Amino acid sequence: VKPVGGANTRDMPSTARIGAQDLLSGRFQGQTVRAIGRLVHIDSGHVHLQLAGEGPNAIVDSSSSGLFTHDGVNKDFFEVIGSLQAENVISPMQCVHLGDKFDLDLYAEMMALSHQFGEVF
Repeated sequence: VKPVGGANTRDMPSTARIGAQDLLSGRFQGQTVRAIGRLVHIDSGHVHLQLAGEGPNAIVDSSSSGLFTHDGVNKDFFEVIGSLQAENVISPMQCVHLGDKFDLDLYAEMMALSHQFGEVF
């Protein structure tokens, strides 16, 4: 798995793992977040990721990355680290392709534990 983006992993700030419910709450707006989701749509310069849980899709500015392809729609998973802006937009610092086999339900359980026991994660 090769990350795409200009930032070095060691230079990344601490990040909260977010799901679709976190987009609804607005709790992490303006913060650096880590989102994992399935690629569900590509349009002019943006991709839509379905995150774990029920709620809206995250919208990622993809203009600087050739990582997202139409062949991956509805099957490929990605991790995006970036700043969560208004209207569920993530300005990415780093994007990682996770392949097409990822269990979002299991990830949602891990994410809930990471919120509950942040010092462990």
